[in-house]
Amino acid sequence: MKYRLDPAAEAEAARGNLLGGLYTGGIASLVFAYMNGWVPELTGGVQIPRDVELFPWLAGGTGLASVLFTVALVVRVVRWQIALSQRRRARDPVKALLLPPSAEHGAALRMSRPGRTTLGNVLTLALPWVAFPLVIVALGTLLTPGRMGSRTEEATLVAAVAGGAGLVVLLVVAVDVTRRRLLARQVRKLSQDPAFAELMPPATAALSRYRAPVIPELKITYYAPPAAIVFGLTKVSAAHNVFGHPPLSIVYFRLFENELRVRDFVKGAFRRCGYVHLLRSAASVRLSELMRVRRDGTIGELFIASDRRMQRELDARPREPLPRGFRVIRGTGGRGVRVWDFKGGYPMSTYLCHGAYWKRAVDTLLDLADLVVIDLSGFQRENIGTGYELQRVIDRYPIHRVVVLADTGSDTRYLATHIRHAWSRMAPDSPNAGDGTRSLLVGQIAIGGQLATYPLLAHAHKRLR
Repeated sequence: MKYRLDPAAEAEAARGNLLGGLYTGGIASLVFAYMNGWVPELTGGVQIPRDVELFPWLAGGTGLASVLFTVALVVRVVRWQIALSQRRRARDPVKALLLPPSAEHGAALRMSRPGRTTLGNVLTLALPWVAFPLVIVALGTLLTPGRMGSRTEEATLVAAVAGGAGLVVLLVVAVDVTRRRLLARQVRKLSQDPAFAELMPPATAALSRYRAPVIPELKITYYAPPAAIVFGLTKVSAAHNVFGHPPLSIVYFRLFENELRVRDFVKGAFRRCGYVHLLRSAASVRLSELMRVRRDGTIGELFIASDRRMQRELDARPREPLPRGFRVIRGTGGRGVRVWDFKGGYPMSTYLCHGAYWKRAVDTLLDLADLVVIDLSGFQRENIGTGYELQRVIDRYPIHRVVVLADTGSDTRYLATHIRHAWSRMAPDSPNAGDGTRSLLVGQIAIGGQLATYPLLAHAHKRLR
């Protein structure tokens, strides 16, 4: 089963189907019995004969509804038993790893599909230009005196224009989605080509086969900050961020396909708190970028495939704070993100790594990080790359300097199971090993709730002290 079921919800649905089946079945039985003379005829104030033509239809319709309610009841009972079985399995740490998340867990991923994002962008740009003329024509058709005879033809014209505009929008969306997918496939294929990867020692690219002798208890703290405007923020500078603290080096890990959450991250408070570093996905490569390196014969330079190249990219990263104003942040996904930095911000550095090198790049970024942010919205055990990053953070980075992000629809029990599993596989030389208790902050931010990241980071700054 793709999603984990809720026993209470399934039991409530089964109860509703049971009541519906009883009600409709009772009505069908009563009407059928009255038609056949099995119950006394109603001869009160209103006499109802037994041969009313509506009775067979009423009996048949309610009888069919009763059968459908019964079938739905059986299905819900089976689902209820599955939900109870899943709840029992969730109590076992090993079996819980194999359970799927809840249905709401992947909402951000479903909304991040290329078709939906492209359709939203097209409608946002084109709808005002198409809708305004159509509304004017429609109002003129309905309100202009003396045009009664031609209103039908004009209404037909308006419908035809609207239908044509809709087909054009769908065609634009289909072409753009196909183009993006083909481009991402080309880049992904190149990123797996060994011809573009240099030979390098895998000293820190693999997870440890051994476990820490003493693994402390992990306390997961959930924090749902309010989406409120924060006052008293200072202008960003090289000396301090919007909270008045020295700017941080923030390393951001996430699911590549979750572009909606990446957009929220870019628009949130993180870029106003420090310099952000993240790995680029294949979908973030633009067609002009790929054509340029192919034309120049430097396609091997498209990817970072060595420590020397990675260090060169780190040395060349921008360090000057950005002034107040509008700008487009690129390199995070399929499209650039338009932002308004009302207090300024810090530049983001993105790194497109070869498939044979990205694990070493994770280690390099962890070495320079002051704060690590892992967005696990939509995470499932099939996301091997993000699972590796989570494990690597636990093995190499102090957990009190880590913030896990999840949207409000995320299955926190599912995420906690996988976080604790990675915690139990902690490497011997991890800075988190030893006695005592460690605390991990999980910030629950709604989709589109960029304002909530300000109180979240204000809370995270206290943990960094």
